[in-house]
Amino acid sequence: MLSRKILARHVIKTTGLAMLGTVGILLLLQTLFGYLAELGDLDKHYHAWQALQYVFWDMPSKLLELLPIAALIGAVVGLGSLASSSELVVMRSVGISLWRIVGWTVRPALLLIVLSFVLSQWVIPYSNEQAKAVKKPNHAAALGEVRGYWTREGQRFIYIDYANAKGDLQQIQVLDFDQNYRLVSTLNAEKGQFDTAQQWHLQQVAQVDIFPQGHAQQVKRTQDTLALALQPKYVHMVTVAPEDLAPTQLFSFMGYMHEYSQVPKKYELAFWQKVAEPLSLIALVVVACSFVFGPLRQQSMGFRLVIALFTGLGFYYVQDFLGYASLVYSPSAAWFVFVPIGALLAMGAYLLHRVR
Repeated sequence: MLSRKILARHVIKTTGLAMLGTVGILLLLQTLFGYLAELGDLDKHYHAWQALQYVFWDMPSKLLELLPIAALIGAVVGLGSLASSSELVVMRSVGISLWRIVGWTVRPALLLIVLSFVLSQWVIPYSNEQAKAVKKPNHAAALGEVRGYWTREGQRFIYIDYANAKGDLQQIQVLDFDQNYRLVSTLNAEKGQFDTAQQWHLQQVAQVDIFPQGHAQQVKRTQDTLALALQPKYVHMVTVAPEDLAPTQLFSFMGYMHEYSQVPKKYELAFWQKVAEPLSLIALVVVACSFVFGPLRQQSMGFRLVIALFTGLGFYYVQDFLGYASLVYSPSAAWFVFVPIGALLAMGAYLLHRVR
């Protein structure tokens, strides 16, 4: 029992250090090349110091993207070094099962999973806003504001020229259609405000009712109410890319919009991608183990790294392609997010099963 604990600590330490070292090297390279790319965009309003600030604030987002690939390469390097020194052969000869070694390899990956959750939940929503503010100085003042927002509620189409998180609206247009999508009324309002009763109130309203006979009637009112799904606390969420929102923010926004049967698919896709990140990281580690124990066990370390890199990149290209395809074809983005992960995990498990 004691010897197994020593072996477990040795495998965990070796693969964990390899993963962390890979994270550091990839992040350093990504930061360096990212800064060099930003230097090409310099102008009189965007200087080298601002480019460095942008790269710094964008670093957490890049780190989150690198973690699964780093886990894959780190597992290949860590287990490969143990295989090169015949330590894995000795472990197997004394009765250590293959799946136990795989379990030891997955443990340090759990640290990367915790790091990815911390980044996506608390760090990236703030750091990405700061990065955008560096590139566009007026972006910080525009956060929490919507310009040119369209929404649909049943047979009603609503256009808002301006909205902010304080509950102010400007230039609102409402188009009502019947079941045959014939325009029956239009409403234009100069201003709007969200009050304590959780309602939108419009001011300086002009409504035109269009009758089936072909004539119309205009009615002007100083005030009116508007049933609108968008609430001030969610205005900010439609101003930023879904990938920049925390998982809890996405879940809250999706739950609110689900009440009105109009959850944007891009928010659903971003939510499931964030939920699936830990599973994709584990799947890549399992595949890395299959490379070392399976068909590539006789190959050199360099060859294994090349295959691992192509596997990781291919996985993410397929996942991105299916994710975008889900915006068009799928009723739920979850299928297109989890199917590639399941296929990758099944492939790794099959290759490991063949070794046994």
